[in-house]
Amino acid sequence: MVIREAREEDLDALLELYLDLHERSVPDHDGCLRDTWGRILSDPDHHLIVCERDGAIVSSCVCVIIPNLTRGVRPYAFVENVVTRADARGQGYATACLNHAKALAQRADCYKMMLLTGSDDPKTLDFYRHAGYNSTDKTAFIQWL
Repeated sequence: MVIREAREEDLDALLELYLDLHERSVPDHDGCLRDTWGRILSDPDHHLIVCERDGAIVSSCVCVIIPNLTRGVRPYAFVENVVTRADARGQGYATACLNHAKALAQRADCYKMMLLTGSDDPKTLDFYRHAGYNSTDKTAFIQWL
């Protein structure tokens, strides 16, 4: 298993992986996709973490470090798009990605990490609890745009 940050050549593999998250299709390779991918790769606070097994990406998560004016001007981290290929689940790959995200947040002196899940599957919720997250400290509200 290799944990690393995404590279330019990982785009197609990540788009395929996201089909196991919630996407229904791979987006067109147009200017918007290329611009967004370039912005992600060039942003030092945007970490797209991947886990490789036998040279193939099997799991990933995003960790964004967000500057902050409270809590002693310490940033916080937001974790999103945690996904593992369906045939690779339960083998520790997503845990390794989340551990890498936590290490990045600690190095950036973040005071907290947050993530949201749309899942109500008890196995998914237990996975996040086991990874150190809780659902009791805050209440999340989402406004879809």
